Amino acid sequence: MTERYSLSDRLALAAVVSLVALLPLAACSEPPVAPTDADAHARARGAVADISRGLYRGATDTIEDYARWADTDTKTSSVVELIGFESYPDTVHGEPFGALQFRATVPAMSSGDRYVACFESQFDYWGVATEKFGDWDNDAAVAHDVQCPPDAARIPPPLDTRPVYVVPDGAEALVVEVLTNASPTASADDIVAQVAARMPQPTGEREVAFEPHAVMAGGDIGFAMGDAHDCLLVKRSDDGVQMLSVPRVLLQPGELGCSPDTALRPLEQLQSPH
Repeated sequence: MTERYSLSDRLALAAVVSLVALLPLAACSEPPVAPTDADAHARARGAVADISRGLYRGATDTIEDYARWADTDTKTSSVVELIGFESYPDTVHGEPFGALQFRATVPAMSSGDRYVACFESQFDYWGVATEKFGDWDNDAAVAHDVQCPPDAARIPPPLDTRPVYVVPDGAEALVVEVLTNASPTASADDIVAQVAARMPQPTGEREVAFEPHAVMAGGDIGFAMGDAHDCLLVKRSDDGVQMLSVPRVLLQPGELGCSPDTALRPLEQLQSPH
């Protein structure tokens, strides 16, 4: 018996046949799967991690220093921006004392649009901090994912209002003059008062002169002002007034230090230990 199909049946069958015929063609013409945004996210994280690892300029215990260094290092960057910082109060030395927040913008290979992500890095006395020792090269351990604030924008660096202590130009000549002309009855306080009253004024931004110190030992006078990085040491004895040059390693805290007592030590004790 011959099967009879209605018009609607024939139309449905034709649609199915057409769809089956098109499937191989559709499979061949489908574009390759594009990379996901995970690649862009990894590149954004890597850019922030590289910035964070390179911020160390020397030992510090304030996150504001790192914020200023980050501003300098990202000022001309079109990828990484500093968008915030946070200080951790009451932290123990050696633990992270603050964090910086960054926004990174990179091309997204999947769409060609810009991909934006935000990250946070913590810092301690020695630089960028990670939870585990040896994770310094691990981008994910250095730059942690955070939600981008809706109002995220590059922030200006915090102002540094701390004084910069220096030995002003002309201080050496002044100290030599005061010690040379000091009377035999002058006290250490007299020496300090004269030097302080006539101290040349520093000219640099936020610069302040170190406090002068003097000590008497018999007929000798030891004078000092400064720290291990900038130390003025002068001694007056029966041989006259002598400027002292002492290796920096001996001026460090815990060593002889930049003090008037150091100026009175025998010269053989002021030589390099190496």
